[in-house]
Amino acid sequence: MAANIVYLSGLATAFFIATNLAFAAVRWFHMCRPYDKNPDYYFPGRKIATLIALASLFLLPYAFNPTSPSTWLIVKAYFLPVELYFLTILLFSYFGNVMDWKKWERPAKWVGIPGLAGLILAPLIAGLFQKWHIGSFELANGVILVLGIIMTVICLWSVARVLRWAQNVNDDDEYSNPYDFPVVFARKNAHRMLLTIVFLWVAALSDNPGVMALLQLFLSGFSLLLLIGVLEPHRHRELAQERPETSEQAAAEAPAASSTEFYNRTLSESKALTILSAISEVVVEQQAYLDPHLTIQDVADKAGYSRTYIAGLFKTELGGFFNFINNLRLEYADNYQKEHPDATLSEVIAESGFASRTTYYAVKARMQKEKEKAA
Repeated sequence: MAANIVYLSGLATAFFIATNLAFAAVRWFHMCRPYDKNPDYYFPGRKIATLIALASLFLLPYAFNPTSPSTWLIVKAYFLPVELYFLTILLFSYFGNVMDWKKWERPAKWVGIPGLAGLILAPLIAGLFQKWHIGSFELANGVILVLGIIMTVICLWSVARVLRWAQNVNDDDEYSNPYDFPVVFARKNAHRMLLTIVFLWVAALSDNPGVMALLQLFLSGFSLLLLIGVLEPHRHRELAQERPETSEQAAAEAPAASSTEFYNRTLSESKALTILSAISEVVVEQQAYLDPHLTIQDVADKAGYSRTYIAGLFKTELGGFFNFINNLRLEYADNYQKEHPDATLSEVIAESGFASRTTYYAVKARMQKEKEKAA
């Protein structure tokens, strides 16, 4: 019976590898049109996701010889520290690029290249040590667990960071459309990642081929869900053009969260009035709010002032970027409906600067909550 479970575990590994190869092939060769024209923008994690899927080929020795202690060591190493590393890289390769946060790239290379080399060499060394009657497997298991703990901490930190980004999309008033940052997609993947961490540790601590087989089937399903989820892009605006950096922008590269404080320290009353006038010209008179994917940066570019100043004035003088823009959209929608009584709701929504019916209802619900808080 135990031997059958071991061989079933080998079959599960083969299925896991096949699933990942299918993922790699589809992810690399297929992109929905017209998004294939800007793959780095619409599918920012595509190349890395393909490479990670191909890395499952390291498990082939176990698929062919599941009874070997050395190949079992490969599986244990792969499905604890290595898989946790891959999950972290997957998360940052997508959402880190969305947020233009590049700090993850260098340490990822430092850890990844020697880590994969170690995955290949460790079982071979352990096999040699076993022949020399050195207790290397116990040592290797201990190293795997220690690395697993370290990578779990890093993985949990990466999940927390992505969830914080998702929360800050609304809190920082960066976007006028709540779906320009893929908040729902981010939260789904973060929660799946937490569930995967639990399964990885259950399989590692059980040290059982049957449990490992169930884990691999779960991860195969996870890969298929992820593939389905990323076929259509989760970013909705067109690829932004390069923005010329003005002297004011170069001098005011403060984080968004501290823009109000920076603005209060550096902006005179007369200059504030001048910038407010420029904001009104762009947003109200030129009706920039009818752009469904308008951001603070877009307003700053059109007004010709630093994003920091623009963000600060929206927060202190105009009630927040999201609220200001969407109040204008809702007011426009009401007026449009009065002027065009035969217009359908879809037409009203499209003409008023809302990206979709879902966005329209989400904005109305949020604005209603804002009014209730104010009351």
